[in-house]
Amino acid sequence: MIVLPSIFVAARVSIQIWKRQRMELPDYLIYNAFVCFLAMAICYLIVMPTIYGIGRVRSGLMRPGANFQNDRVFFFRMLFVTQNLFWISLWSVKLSLLGLYKKLMEGLPGIYKKLWWAVFAFCIASLIGCIISYFFGCPDFGGMMMRGDCVGSDSVRSQSASLYYSYAVDVVTDLMIIALPIKLVWNLQLARGQKIAVIALFASGFVCIAFATLRVVQVGMQTGNATSPSPSWLALWTIIETSIAVCIGCGPAFAVLYRKVVGTTHASRDTSGYLRQGPSHSGTARSKSDAIKLTSVTIGASRSRASKNDMYWDGGSSQEELAGGSKDIVVTTTVKQDTGPCH
Repeated sequence: MIVLPSIFVAARVSIQIWKRQRMELPDYLIYNAFVCFLAMAICYLIVMPTIYGIGRVRSGLMRPGANFQNDRVFFFRMLFVTQNLFWISLWSVKLSLLGLYKKLMEGLPGIYKKLWWAVFAFCIASLIGCIISYFFGCPDFGGMMMRGDCVGSDSVRSQSASLYYSYAVDVVTDLMIIALPIKLVWNLQLARGQKIAVIALFASGFVCIAFATLRVVQVGMQTGNATSPSPSWLALWTIIETSIAVCIGCGPAFAVLYRKVVGTTHASRDTSGYLRQGPSHSGTARSKSDAIKLTSVTIGASRSRASKNDMYWDGGSSQEELAGGSKDIVVTTTVKQDTGPCH
């Protein structure tokens, strides 16, 4: 689970270097998610022997040693760190996707931006709620951090409530992020297959929802209603869910590879976007150089500024850019060739 997201992040970095793309806010957020995940996984690897040692003592398989009290304090402190790293990593992925959507909504009606801000505000509020809920997971939070004391039925209910609350807001935020761009993408002038591919990319958050559900179900089944969530099972499913979330967060960066493959393997059109005419359409096959190539007439200060539009649509397509920052006016000209006799 450490190797898998590391491969995805390394691939994303390689694509950025290859395409010479500058770092933006969504990139910083996804890399922050990976760093938090890595720190969380390392903390779990360090504290895992202590978790199993405390478990053996509780089950009566071994007597508590001289350092048992110190081990309990160390366990609760590390659990506090790993849980916060888990939430920060997950929400960094969510905010990274929201940052991508913000770029796509430039120039669109104001309702899209209002919806975006509503989802953003809910994500921030839910993250703060997850962190605060952990402080109430134990009746005496200070005692838990200083002495390792967190026992009683109240603490069990509070810890279970924190687990299910974090699961609920995690799923709700994922659903909101999935639903936000669907209407936007469906209204784009793209082929139906491309629309479905883009929507499927954004809807990959359902995978996160599936693993979040597995996490809460497995932890709940292994612990039951009478005990606190099992730290060993919590560690296992927390690492799995976070690693999958980081991989999904890296997904949009691979869209450039999809466009490159589609552009080189689409056999029915030439490089200018026109249908190639084979022998069945005329007595002789037309060469690619015979196709009429149309260019966009740009009214602006310089031609170099118009090149910003090309980063979203390759070739001679007349479709509008998905999210361009240029304020130039792009006028598309259409030329009709008359093959009749000249007068």
